[in-house]
Amino acid sequence: MSHRDAKGFAFFAGLQRAQCDGELQRYFSRRLNNRQDARELTQEVWLRLCRVKDWERLREPMAYVYRTASNVLAEFRLRQSREPLIFNTEAVDQRSENPSEVLQNEVAERAQAQRDLITALGTLPAAHRRIVWMRLCEQKPFEEIGSEVGLSPGTARRYYFHALKTLWKSEGST
Repeated sequence: MSHRDAKGFAFFAGLQRAQCDGELQRYFSRRLNNRQDARELTQEVWLRLCRVKDWERLREPMAYVYRTASNVLAEFRLRQSREPLIFNTEAVDQRSENPSEVLQNEVAERAQAQRDLITALGTLPAAHRRIVWMRLCEQKPFEEIGSEVGLSPGTARRYYFHALKTLWKSEGST
């Protein structure tokens, strides 16, 4: 490692310790809801930053750090979306051997899930509840939802995700 590279590494290592290691983990945690993934992605950011050759030319080092974090997150999500689905052959075998037993259990579980959903939706404001219904049950795009409820598509989208977040939190507390 040359003197210049060592100096660049020391710069980013100091930046990590002094300014934003915890901030980056919070950045990833808020977007992923998974601390382990957040720690791993934070580590990936620092590995990439250590490879920077012209660190002196950076006018806004923190902006560069967060741009790198944004790229790492986008790549992580892309990899996740491309992962293959796992097919559970044991569940298929069980269903084929005892179809009536599985069907009865599924009906009971679905009925309970519906009751839970109705109860949870009842805690939302009416506008949020309607938007969630239109998006999930009627599978309408946000543009159509927004025009039907008198909101912009962006506001309809925000209401939808706020409602999901509220529902998610209420499920975690029960």
